[in-house]
Amino acid sequence: MVGTKKYRWRKATDVNREYALFELLEDDILLLDVGFSDDGNFEIAFNPGICGKVIEWTQFLTFVDEGRALSEQDRN
Repeated sequence: MVGTKKYRWRKATDVNREYALFELLEDDILLLDVGFSDDGNFEIAFNPGICGKVIEWTQFLTFVDEGRALSEQDRN
């Protein structure tokens, strides 16, 4: 039986950054981080856990939009 994947966002902070990062996890596997750089650019960093994963394009865009919204809320 194939299990259902559960995705969730987790806020991560780094004392060397002005803005927080938000991590996307699939179950307990870290897939990517999103957030604003100190220069105000929205960035996505892919983590090793995403290697070999297949995510539908529309779902990926939804994740990016969710992450951007969380980042926007946090920096305001």
